[in-house]
Amino acid sequence: MKARTLILALAASLTAAPVLADDTFRSPPVNDALAAGRAAMKSARLADPAATKAAPTAAEVGDADSFGRKMNWLGLLSGFTYLQTDCVIPGEPLDPRCIQLNPAPAFTSFEAPDLAAITLPGKSTDSLLCHWQTPIVSVGFANFTAAPEQYRFQAFPVYRIESEVLDGLSDPFSGTPYNGAIELGLSAINVSGSIGPGEYNVEQFTFTRMCIGGLVSKQSLINSYGLTEAQAKQFFKKPITITMSIRGNARMVDAANINFGTRFAGD
Repeated sequence: MKARTLILALAASLTAAPVLADDTFRSPPVNDALAAGRAAMKSARLADPAATKAAPTAAEVGDADSFGRKMNWLGLLSGFTYLQTDCVIPGEPLDPRCIQLNPAPAFTSFEAPDLAAITLPGKSTDSLLCHWQTPIVSVGFANFTAAPEQYRFQAFPVYRIESEVLDGLSDPFSGTPYNGAIELGLSAINVSGSIGPGEYNVEQFTFTRMCIGGLVSKQSLINSYGLTEAQAKQFFKKPITITMSIRGNARMVDAANINFGTRFAGD
């Protein structure tokens, strides 16, 4: 019964997760890419030197929209929150950044909303919002019970991306209105294991997840969010506001400090 309760609690904690940003990149079939590249090489050999060179295709270079463009630095933001078994300090006001953990061994699903925001002027980037996301996180797991317990800790930033171009548009798959913004997360820290009675373990996480497909790109707006080619181009011509929140869940956690810093770049 205890294992079933744990599984149900874990499932409930995951249902609130936002759509994850698909920042992976899937290359076209290798035979198609090689054929396109060889055709371009042959065309270059036979072409008139004075002729205008055609722009490379996605089959040739993977990302044709940003090919050959210079990188532009677009600013950064940082969000901080922390978890404790008791956020109350006598004689002091409650710190809004403190999230109080449920008594072990219960799960705690948490959200620290709207921790930081930036607004990019229109035309800051042409086709891509790239991210360098770096967590600096420490978490302590403790088992003060008389039996082994399963611990879990998950934390990830959620980015709300607002643009007037999204007004009046809806998710093409669910039909849910965007109401001027899309919200997506970038997976980050997800650890679990077993901790024995009387044990206390501390883990620290510091690493960087860098842009591959991008947090948002012209092609993802078209393929995943249902924008037209014209709307996707307008998206990058208008101001864009990015707001960071942090979500996650914890079990058998005694305390945690959670900081995510993200720098953005574009083309």
